Amino acid sequence: MKRIFSIFIALMLLITAVPFIGVEAEALSMESTGEFYICYNPGGANGSSVVEGPFSVTTGAVLKSPSELGFTRNGYTFSKWSIGAAGSVYRPSRGGLTVNANAQWSEIGSEGSSGSVSGKTYCVTYYPGDAGGNPVKKYYNFDEDFVLAACPFEFKNHEFKGWEYGDGNVYDAGRGVTAPNRDIYFIAVWGSAGIKEFGPGGSSSSSSSSTSSSSSSSTSSKTSSSSKAPAPSSSASSSKPVSSSSSSSISSEIPESSEPVSSESSSSVIETPVIEDVFEPISLAFSINGDIPVTKIEFLLKEDVGMNPSLSIIPLDGYSVTDEAAAKFIADGDALSAFDISLLVDGMAYNGEADGTVIYSLNGTQANAVSNYKAYVFAMAHTTELASYSGEYYITDGELVYLYNPETDFRTAVNNVALVEEDGVYRLVIKDATGLSSFAYKASESTVVEIKLIPSASAESASIDVSSLSPVLLVQLEVGSGKTAAGGIPVWVWIIVGVLVILIAALVALFLINRKNESKISSGEKHSVSSGSYSGITGFDDEE
Repeated sequence: MKRIFSIFIALMLLITAVPFIGVEAEALSMESTGEFYICYNPGGANGSSVVEGPFSVTTGAVLKSPSELGFTRNGYTFSKWSIGAAGSVYRPSRGGLTVNANAQWSEIGSEGSSGSVSGKTYCVTYYPGDAGGNPVKKYYNFDEDFVLAACPFEFKNHEFKGWEYGDGNVYDAGRGVTAPNRDIYFIAVWGSAGIKEFGPGGSSSSSSSSTSSSSSSSTSSKTSSSSKAPAPSSSASSSKPVSSSSSSSISSEIPESSEPVSSESSSSVIETPVIEDVFEPISLAFSINGDIPVTKIEFLLKEDVGMNPSLSIIPLDGYSVTDEAAAKFIADGDALSAFDISLLVDGMAYNGEADGTVIYSLNGTQANAVSNYKAYVFAMAHTTELASYSGEYYITDGELVYLYNPETDFRTAVNNVALVEEDGVYRLVIKDATGLSSFAYKASESTVVEIKLIPSASAESASIDVSSLSPVLLVQLEVGSGKTAAGGIPVWVWIIVGVLVILIAALVALFLINRKNESKISSGEKHSVSSGSYSGITGFDDEE
């Protein structure tokens, strides 16, 4: 009996240690001979971050060049990555990492004749005027003259007349311009025949005139194409078109022309319209490789955060996650994918608000994912700090759930969701999904989780609107009563419980069998003793 109990205790200790042995072995494997990823960030260049991998820690990874990743940056030349030079082999000290490789650039003149490198450049911006479209920028070294570009824009039924600057003159394409050593701009001027239209100043012009409001003097004010246009004065330091109040000072300089310029043309001023910057949403995206449903992550940035925004995306697991709500999703096995998404501006981390939409492209495998729950729905989950969240969210007092408005401090009792506390973090259970689409709940004392339900299990994409970037996950949410937290217990716990039940049953069976055998042995011994005594007595009588 003592041996049976000893075996039982040994098995109990072994089963209890198995999960920890597995975790320790996995950690050691990841650190010594594991795999790692590299996240290439453009560092202010055009293009979006690219995640490459997995790579073996033993062999390392050959760092790619920016051109291989589609990164370009006018006016700059690539120096190296923050983790090494392009073409070199990078090996981290351990596995289980996503290493950020930030591109580092040096300023040069990307266009111009001298080819010299001064370390600084200026930008010439060409605006399409009435033609519409995006401006075209060209970069030159400081102290380097340039030639006005041919018109890159098209305007149906209109003829390009030249480039207008704030000095009231219209210059031909191909005209030489003295180096201004600062950013400047030119606006395309258009003319047409038989069409009523409005010029840059807002006044209508005749069918045979240019769209400039100074069409009556455009011939006299236009300088010879063989001579240089003046360098704009310092009053036009902005790269955007200036108002008419600043145009008068710009026009005070006399063009370097071999032709005499009349006082009428030199004093005429074109009312230059102010071209306001209208921010167009920017799509930042790159592909994801791995055995997960997410194949592409896109962020549609809806506000201007500065020059050259880009994304930095790091896959999250139980070792790298620090957000307690995201860690809960991962630990429970409810997260099908988890990424820490952050925004870079000019290669530096951006910590302000970033209003936009995170979009996941899915391959459909989420429909076949194993779940801890009998009934569940898919959703996008975005974790954010409670202090920075201003919308309504669900809270609980331990018994009832309320929809809470932090601005009015008003709460309304609801019964469509439940919040189940587990290890200091609340897990959401949907009791009634009717009318639910986008909502949020308080997961801990410092964290709010925003939720966007995915109506179809086989959806090809999913999205969630955010005001700041942080962990974004594809998760499964339980649909049920929410009375217990049993559904959130990890599978390995259930396996251990099942094994223990089997062992206890086996132990009881062995105990009963052992008692039965002992009973039989005891009964047999009594019978043997009784028979032996009787035989001895009989033999004794015979001898007598």
